[in-house]
Amino acid sequence: MVTAILPSMVSQTPSTAGQRPAIESGSHSPIRTPHGSKHAHLAGFVGLFTGIGALLALGAFLPIPNRLQKVGITPENALSDTYYIVGVTAIVVAVACYCGLGSDSVTWSNRSHSPARAGSGTQRAPSTLSYIPTVLKLGVTQPSLGLGFLASFVARSSSVGISLFIPLFVNASLCDDPAHGVEDVKAHCRKAYVIAAQLSGVSQVFALVFAPVFGYFPLRHRHFNIPLTVATLSGAVGYVSFARMNTSEISPALLVVVALLGISQIGAIVHSLSLVSTFVMEENDPTKSAVANGRRVDTEDHEETTPLVDSNDKSLTVETHEHLKGTIGGVYSFAGSLAILILTKVGGFLFDRSGPEAPFYLLSIFNLGLLLAVIVCGTVAVYKKDNRRA
Repeated sequence: MVTAILPSMVSQTPSTAGQRPAIESGSHSPIRTPHGSKHAHLAGFVGLFTGIGALLALGAFLPIPNRLQKVGITPENALSDTYYIVGVTAIVVAVACYCGLGSDSVTWSNRSHSPARAGSGTQRAPSTLSYIPTVLKLGVTQPSLGLGFLASFVARSSSVGISLFIPLFVNASLCDDPAHGVEDVKAHCRKAYVIAAQLSGVSQVFALVFAPVFGYFPLRHRHFNIPLTVATLSGAVGYVSFARMNTSEISPALLVVVALLGISQIGAIVHSLSLVSTFVMEENDPTKSAVANGRRVDTEDHEETTPLVDSNDKSLTVETHEHLKGTIGGVYSFAGSLAILILTKVGGFLFDRSGPEAPFYLLSIFNLGLLLAVIVCGTVAVYKKDNRRA
């Protein structure tokens, strides 16, 4: 949903949206636009509030069952009441989003007046399902969109790794010792709960701090996505290191490692949103191939080339992907959901069969795969740029 909304938040105003110059779209590379920076900033704010939400869950929602038990509610009812409280909170947030975003969205009252139905009465808008192959093809042929999908995969898997497998890993080191008696198990499991909450909290604090940092740095790196490279390296190193550490006690080294996990998580979240939403906006932006006095201005190299087309030629139009925004957002979410499914099933299986450290090695592999994709896409972009200059 956020992926589909972000482009609309920085799109053109209605007064200028129809004044798009007609130019040829072909082999020319995309140029830098101010919308890319806006998307990076907005994605940074999304990541910032993601971290705030995680801290809110740890500080406000997680202790609710214990607090309800202290006032005389049974543990079973305390847990169910907690779910009711979180559900009501989600409804309130949904109403707030509807009120705040409704003016920029397609409402039920104006769906019948959409451009797809503005023509003849017999013309029908194509099915949304027919857009899925197009979006999947774009994910393979367009590096920025493909990296956005891969980053979504890594971001959601990292979220599950931090929220699910860190507590399981700590519990395995403190609660599953057969030498412990019943009272020892209670004491050690209480300690495991506290340590797991502290580690998750530290990771989310660093995610909160680094969200605006990752939102700023995409403005400085265009070919090699250095911030995303840093995030994936942090994840690859952090998960392997965490799998080899003793979590029975909090140590400075352990805090550094979980900080790396938080940095990796928020970096993947911010850059996946930024890459995907910027791709959609670049395809819709008339300045992608600017026409100034009959000349195409390449703002990436800061130089003018020879005249390409007459700015009054209406036979050539800019290819847009505005109609694919919803489908792109859906595929983006599907990539994240697929990551959750794979990590919970495969990671849980490996946790039981190979050991509690296995899911963290799997997460490290995910980050290394994304790192390899970033390097390959950056190398190809630099190679194509050098060929154009030659």
